Amino acid sequence: MNTEKNHRQLAVRLLIVAVFLYIGFLLNGEQLVSTEWGYALDIPEAYSLVAKSGTTRYHFSNAVKPVDLHIAIYPTTQFDKPEMVLSSVQQQFQAEGKSVEFTWLHRPASIGKLESERYEGWIASVALADNKGWMVLVAVTEPKSYVACEPMIISTLESFFPDGQERIDSGPMMAFAWANQKEIIAEIMFQGKKLLIPLNEVDAEANQAVVDREFSLLTAYLGHERVIPAWQRYYRMIYRDAWKRLERAGCIITGNVVSGEQQAAADILSWLQGFSYERNREGSDFVNLVSTLTDARGDCDSRALLMVILLHNMGIDAILLVSPDYSHAVAAVDCPGEGARYELGGKRYLIADTTAKAGLGMIAADMADSSKWFPVRFATFPEGKAADTTPWK
Repeated sequence: MNTEKNHRQLAVRLLIVAVFLYIGFLLNGEQLVSTEWGYALDIPEAYSLVAKSGTTRYHFSNAVKPVDLHIAIYPTTQFDKPEMVLSSVQQQFQAEGKSVEFTWLHRPASIGKLESERYEGWIASVALADNKGWMVLVAVTEPKSYVACEPMIISTLESFFPDGQERIDSGPMMAFAWANQKEIIAEIMFQGKKLLIPLNEVDAEANQAVVDREFSLLTAYLGHERVIPAWQRYYRMIYRDAWKRLERAGCIITGNVVSGEQQAAADILSWLQGFSYERNREGSDFVNLVSTLTDARGDCDSRALLMVILLHNMGIDAILLVSPDYSHAVAAVDCPGEGARYELGGKRYLIADTTAKAGLGMIAADMADSSKWFPVRFATFPEGKAADTTPWK
């Protein structure tokens, strides 16, 4: 019976892959790209395709939380504005809910609540590029499950990229709920120099909201076979929200490092190693990247991820390495230098431990088993084979 069941499950998985190839989706884990419409989704793990109609209607269901994702595309000529799209979809679900229009990524968008006796959740609509149509995403569950499923629902809508090539902006709900407010200037010390960093007053709180939401979602995958991919997505979502918030900071820091990939990485590494070590084992146990920068504090993964995002801003390829066994995280940089390296996607990344007083390429001997680490790539440097790992060299 188990063998027969496994064969059926394998057949279903193969069928789903075949369907995706047919409808024009390119898959990378749970990341979906529509080659026809140009959008992309980095949806939470364990969604599977339930039904489809052409290339404009899809229904996914999640196996970890009882959440359904519905995707639809309507012709641009069918509606004058995104709020009209939302109203039409709400009627289809026989639901109600307030909605708000706003501008997201220089295009009209709308978000709203969806509530009925059968469903509760959120809905978002945005104009696709080149007047291709109105894109609609609906993430819902049963009303009795809404509170437990809210992180999954919001994260699902936040996974949307209307332009599959542009994946370094906050999602639609964050863009609306945490719209820019007053500009502020933060002072940081970098290699003995005082640097003035322009930020928005909501940046730290907004990025922390992403951290806390995604951590709450991540806990649902503990013990699940997809926990590592879910963990990788956790960091991708934090990175995505933080990129624009730290872009100007990255430019300023770039102007104050010695040229050359190796020296730039060494400068940033030594600077981060001087930060205060801070852990809060309650909640997410992760200091948002804006506060990590401005307050010079954070745990290993906060500092390592900040190093990755700053190096990416300089055009230097870097990855995040995480070890559940060692309870540690480090950065790894594609640059010259001697020492321990991690091989991934044909590249050999030099290790950078942001919480140890050690130079590039140095890693503690009791943490040197590469099989106990997993890599995280990001949208700025997405190439490579996610599962391609070999021992340190």
